[in-house]
Amino acid sequence: MKLFGDNGAHVLVDGQFGSTGKGALAAWLATMAVATGAYRSFAGSISTSGPNSGHTSYLYDQKIVLKQLPTFGVHLHLRGFTIPVYLAAGSIIDPDVLVEEALRYPDLRIFVHPNAAVVAPKDKVTEQSGSIKTIASTQSGTGAALASKIMREPSAIARNSLGTMPPNVVFQEHNLRPDKEAYFIEVGQGFSLGINSEFYPHVTSRECTVMQALADTRITPGLLAKTYMCVRTYPIRVGNLEGHSSGDWYDDQEETTWEAIGQTPELTTVTKRIRRIATFSEQQFLDAVRANDPDWIAVNFLNYLDSDQLQVFMDALTDHQSVAQKRYGIILGRGPTINDWMLL
Repeated sequence: MKLFGDNGAHVLVDGQFGSTGKGALAAWLATMAVATGAYRSFAGSISTSGPNSGHTSYLYDQKIVLKQLPTFGVHLHLRGFTIPVYLAAGSIIDPDVLVEEALRYPDLRIFVHPNAAVVAPKDKVTEQSGSIKTIASTQSGTGAALASKIMREPSAIARNSLGTMPPNVVFQEHNLRPDKEAYFIEVGQGFSLGINSEFYPHVTSRECTVMQALADTRITPGLLAKTYMCVRTYPIRVGNLEGHSSGDWYDDQEETTWEAIGQTPELTTVTKRIRRIATFSEQQFLDAVRANDPDWIAVNFLNYLDSDQLQVFMDALTDHQSVAQKRYGIILGRGPTINDWMLL
């Protein structure tokens, strides 16, 4: 099975509650695109995310954390293969974050869709109280910014509110040609955090699926080329906040502790809170497979399992292909660097 198609949308999604390692996977896929020559087909790298999710990757020993720019495009750029980067109409922009990342990569051309939502100072204040605070959200202002856009506030979108930007940031409509060229799209957060999830209200402000990514970029489903879905051996949720829970788990999983699995506690990229952790949910996995229909499934944090646990896990993963009635390729992840990933 090929990792990349010659054209069309290549979409990377999270199959759990987020923080599965999508940034590391995107970096590895960029490396594979260079190694195989597939990078020549890609005409753009697209983000539909907002500042409420961060993607972490490594270039050799250099840690790279991105909240606005897509990891795939940045890693191609750092390897000398620069393609345009697009912040889609469905993305949500924090001006300060965008400026910082744009200045970090001054030779990277960043095209911001004029209809992208923009986080205003008032949006962050809004999320520090009321119903948003009670669900232990990231309080980044992302949901409030999207709500302002839905309420048709003129200042809620980029064309009307973004001020002076670095010279490599351009405002214009995105004339994508996925029928002729390939694009790589990165979706923030996780499938089970979608606003239509059973975990409402402990969710994010929109859906986190392949179909949402295509809608946010206005690419027809018929031009979907490849889908990559990332999961982890022990799913996580963002840490609780001041007595407020970040949400429940699936019925077939149990919350555990970092001490119980013998691992150092992880911190969330955006909030820096200690992540909550639970056992793997087959129900969640199958729900995500059916919703996203992945061509490739990347299983990360295999280093959290001992040899016996690893064998049981991999056997179960193979069995899931018949249950889900889907044959997919498998990518294995054991850590945050490019050398920690491989094809099964």
